[in-house]
Amino acid sequence: MIQARGRAIPVSAVVTLLIGVVLGFLVARFGGYLVRYPVETALVAVLIGSVLVLGWACREMLRDLVPFRRRAAGPEPEPPAAPRLSLARTPDGVRR
Repeated sequence: MIQARGRAIPVSAVVTLLIGVVLGFLVARFGGYLVRYPVETALVAVLIGSVLVLGWACREMLRDLVPFRRRAAGPEPEPPAAPRLSLARTPDGVRR
């Protein structure tokens, strides 16, 4: 039996590569504006980052509120003990 000798590339590495390519293109295309307006550029970058973090947090909260269950033939899985974003502690005192 012949085994494949390639290594699997994680999705995060591919996403990081794509983001780097897009950022490189944007800097090459609009670099003059970045140099001309550095404060405004930093504020826009912070705004974009804030919107991304807010979107992620909303997605996690909705995932905790409305659990998605696929119809499976087997027994139903147990529901999580506490929401993942809460300050709830496990019995051994470790936060999740």
